[in-house]
Amino acid sequence: MKINHKLYLGDCIKILDTLEKKSIDLVVTSPPYNVNLGFNKYNSSSYDVYSDNKEHEEYILWLKKIFCIIYKKLKKGGRVCINIGDGKNGACPTHSDIIQFMVKEIGYIPYSVIIWNKSQIGNRTSWGSWKSPSCPSFPTPFEYILIFAKKTKKLRGIGETDLSEKEFIDWSLAVWNIAPETKMKEYGHPAMFPVELPIRLIKMLSWKGAVVLDPFNGAGTTGVACKLLGRSYIGIELSEAYYNISLSRFKKIDKILRRQKYRLFP
Repeated sequence: MKINHKLYLGDCIKILDTLEKKSIDLVVTSPPYNVNLGFNKYNSSSYDVYSDNKEHEEYILWLKKIFCIIYKKLKKGGRVCINIGDGKNGACPTHSDIIQFMVKEIGYIPYSVIIWNKSQIGNRTSWGSWKSPSCPSFPTPFEYILIFAKKTKKLRGIGETDLSEKEFIDWSLAVWNIAPETKMKEYGHPAMFPVELPIRLIKMLSWKGAVVLDPFNGAGTTGVACKLLGRSYIGIELSEAYYNISLSRFKKIDKILRRQKYRLFP
């Protein structure tokens, strides 16, 4: 089984169009949340070249176009995992809008919703109306992982799994307590999920050797997980800076894996 890793630099809509139809087994991604990253009062760092401040309707239409193209590239039984958070302390229900267009307009099958409990709040003092029911605020220490499938929930064919019994039992509970990424400054990216998140999704939802896509590659965390788990990877990144950060991370992981292989098979 040949494992390939490809990282493309450019607009994901243009590059997705060039991918082979029915070639992707799994998508694990986290699109920009459209929360004006870098300019709202809770987030001081912005993306490199992307403006995270579209009109909500424009933002949803943009996402719909991307996942409509992805639908054509997925194999029957392929899965899509979207990590997303709502804006304005839950008042902007982005996750709900995504579910609506994925199911009703594109035709994905709703598979599951996992709550990623980060146990972290940007600003716990954002109370709204202090000690008053007038207009209290409800900061959200969690995000959503929305899971969809194409045409059937069941994977076609039989493959080899790398799930342990304990992992399956623990991860099949749809609340995942995973600490946020702590190395965002080191990697130079303002909005990363920890590698534990794609590792769980990849192992729970794909066979070894599967082809995994992340159209919002960012700093390459999904690609790192694929290298660790023996999956092929296709990443697409708009920013040349993040593209280069990803390449650097991939090279470091390759060196570590080569050393481990040497130790195991002298």
